[in-house]
Amino acid sequence: MKLSTEILKDEGSALVDFIGFGLLLQIPVLMFTTFALSLQHQQFALEAIARHGIRAHVLVPDNASTTMVIDRIATDFGLEPSDFTWNLNCTPDPKCLTSGSLVRFEIKLGGLSAEAMQGI
Repeated sequence: MKLSTEILKDEGSALVDFIGFGLLLQIPVLMFTTFALSLQHQQFALEAIARHGIRAHVLVPDNASTTMVIDRIATDFGLEPSDFTWNLNCTPDPKCLTSGSLVRFEIKLGGLSAEAMQGI
């Protein structure tokens, strides 16, 4: 009988349960969520830079103006231009000046990448 009375006497502290299970288990979830949101922000930034960078190059096919647009958009998203690399290819005309050319813009930041294509 002593065993059954000990089971029925459920004494404990809600504060210990809250700290033990509430906070200690939520910290890894919060860290993972923060990391995932940071990656998503960077991916959105790369896609916006690729989209606007290719538009800028199609409108004014000059690498200096394209670089200026890319740097400004990256700064708006909180990225430094030295953090990522980008590449612009035009086929069949490497200068992107003839009608029918296809422009391909690739940008990479760590393991993330984005790509945009536009015809002239």
